[in-house]
Amino acid sequence: MRAKLLAVVSAAAFLSACANMNIPGVRDMADEGSAFDAALHQNYADLAQAEYDEADWADARYFTNRSKTAAMGMDSGPQAIAERNLPEGSEAEVEVARSDLMAALEAGGREKAASAAARAQSSFDCWLQELEENIQQEDIDNCRSAFYQALAIVQAELDTGPAPMAAMPMPVPMNVYFGFDSAAIDSKAMSVVNGIVEAYGKYDPKMISLVAYADRAGDAMYNDILAKSRVDAVVKALRDAGVPASKLAISISGEANVPVSTADGVPEQGNRVVTVTFEDGM
Repeated sequence: MRAKLLAVVSAAAFLSACANMNIPGVRDMADEGSAFDAALHQNYADLAQAEYDEADWADARYFTNRSKTAAMGMDSGPQAIAERNLPEGSEAEVEVARSDLMAALEAGGREKAASAAARAQSSFDCWLQELEENIQQEDIDNCRSAFYQALAIVQAELDTGPAPMAAMPMPVPMNVYFGFDSAAIDSKAMSVVNGIVEAYGKYDPKMISLVAYADRAGDAMYNDILAKSRVDAVVKALRDAGVPASKLAISISGEANVPVSTADGVPEQGNRVVTVTFEDGM
């Protein structure tokens, strides 16, 4: 009887959690605000779906509501840091990050770089949420990486001072992180890929270098194959978005020369990555 009662209670809780989350319906809402609001609308819907798929009902509901208010042109800005219980030692970086984001938004970033500004804000909120959860390092890294690269695009767009032709520096390398033993690009890693595509359009690099890694857990040959599958997934996503194959230079490092040095057999999230670097050809 107790087991049946618990099952009924769990089912009721599940139905209650889902009742207020019509994510497809919110995604299809008509946009009433700016281009920035419209981009936020879809970005928050993506985050809501990602959290729903992980059975994180509270955050799925939170991002669904953010998506809804963005569609209505009533966005309230990046989430306040105090609203999340962050791990000790993480507050200093996110405080500076939020300050930089707010400065860029208030300087006209919403209007001058609507798509990148929306991705910066939604990625910042994603970063806070993943930090509070603090159980999926790859998701923390993906959201953080997506935030910084989107913010860099906004800041570059706001820099309207005269500059010599062909003197604009290439952006810092961008990292697409993967789950353990996986070559699938999830929704949060896809945000990083989308940022790479947008940066490609802005910077027009001569070449894009992609280096694929795997951590040192498991067989070295298998890890080479896994690293290749990861870079193949990133290449496909970039090509599907219009980046020409002739611009892409691929190398497979596997578990050799990994970004984070570890002993053999040690799993390490920082090494389950494809690093993307823009080259100016000079």
